[in-house]
Amino acid sequence: MKITRGGRLTGDLTRDVARFISSADYDHYISDAVIEINMAHVIALAKANYIGQREAVAILSALENLLGKVEQVPPDMEDVHMVIEEEVTRLVGQEIGGKMHTGKSRNDQVATAIRMRLRDFTIDLCQGIISLQRRLLEKAASPEGRIVVPGYTHLQHAQPVTLAHYLLAHHDSIKRSFDRLISSYPRISLCPMGAAALAGTGFKIDRSLVARYLGFDGVLENTMDAVASRDFALEDVSSLAILMLDLSRFSEEMIVWSSSEFSYINVPDDHASTSSIMPQKKNPVTLEMVRAKSGSVLGELFSMMSIMKALPLTYNLDMQELTPHLWSACESTAASLAVLADFVSKVTFNESRIKASLDKGSSVATELADVLVREGGLPFRKAHHLVGAIVKALSDEGTSLSEVDPQRLLAMMAAESGVSLPLSSIERAVSPKMNVDVRNVHGGPAYAESDRMIKERMALLDEESKALDSIRRRLIEARAEMQRELSTLQRCADT
Repeated sequence: MKITRGGRLTGDLTRDVARFISSADYDHYISDAVIEINMAHVIALAKANYIGQREAVAILSALENLLGKVEQVPPDMEDVHMVIEEEVTRLVGQEIGGKMHTGKSRNDQVATAIRMRLRDFTIDLCQGIISLQRRLLEKAASPEGRIVVPGYTHLQHAQPVTLAHYLLAHHDSIKRSFDRLISSYPRISLCPMGAAALAGTGFKIDRSLVARYLGFDGVLENTMDAVASRDFALEDVSSLAILMLDLSRFSEEMIVWSSSEFSYINVPDDHASTSSIMPQKKNPVTLEMVRAKSGSVLGELFSMMSIMKALPLTYNLDMQELTPHLWSACESTAASLAVLADFVSKVTFNESRIKASLDKGSSVATELADVLVREGGLPFRKAHHLVGAIVKALSDEGTSLSEVDPQRLLAMMAAESGVSLPLSSIERAVSPKMNVDVRNVHGGPAYAESDRMIKERMALLDEESKALDSIRRRLIEARAEMQRELSTLQRCADT
């Protein structure tokens, strides 16, 4: 607390108060970003002739030496900003080190650092989504993707689909989260530096130059908005919450499918645990944790919104309480994506068990009614009623549409409707595989349509990966430009 005490305020804070208002536990997320911000700011000060070249080089050398080394904030220090300034001052002296903070505030500095760290998180999270999408598409394209599985509504057998079609459904919902997340990047990549406390600064520092050195796409113009806004963080975590809801739904289905009653999947051993007392247990624990973390991320979002809902402009220390929720949401989502990508690559499906369940469920009923409409000329509602009555009669006997002799089914339908259809039409209608094939509509479950969707989505993943690589290169180039400026200053200072 030493740097900010002794002017307006006398004495030091008590240990309890210092700890209470400190961001020490979470500042490791932004420590390197704060150092880079100071470096960019010092170069801008030197270019504007507010500090000498040798002074700038001394400060920059001290800052460069701190990169990767500020891992914790001492208990008597308020935050990482003060730790870095005090360490630079210790290394180069008060006369030089005291100039580093000229024309800036912790307010614009922390807002910038959060954006820089979230920028990196967003890129990594988008890459994590792509990795999971790729695993889903690879599984869909594998021989297992051809397995016909029950599609469900109300957790009851509805209509047959393929495993590929099911996996594509999850891929596509996750893809929308990718789109939401990557679309937020331009709003994150706006630099608050130069806003100072809230009203800018009388020092003529080039805000665009600082933004460029730090890899931002532009400046967040209004100086009050620059330090007061955290909507970029709320937007990001909103996208993460939606993503985690989708991951939780997938996890829940896999948990159900792994149960003894379903036994559709074999949970990989390295994604399961056993009981301390029941030796037969194989619990799908990673899936359960993803399901739980979904609730945690949703809670982080609610907490962040609750913190921001009544804050007057501009900066309030309440905002400090927001950032741990932001980092926690990012960490939980990143871990969930990685775990699920690994799970999808390793999970196997029990085709015989799925087929037995499919045959028992009469999910071919819709196609049977459709055949009566297409080939028998019945109104759909009448066909629907007729097939429903047959399903009930067979269910009372303990059998189903796919299990009963097609000849008997043909006779039952003729007796109820007066319509005589070819036996081959009935055999096709009660075949789950034929149910899939006949639904060759755009986006439907037919094999050819699934193959098309897999191919197109694989190609799109490659394009999105290249787009992320381009963003990464932009950040690398910005750091390289700042390093070149540092080298130029060093050469000039030596002459």
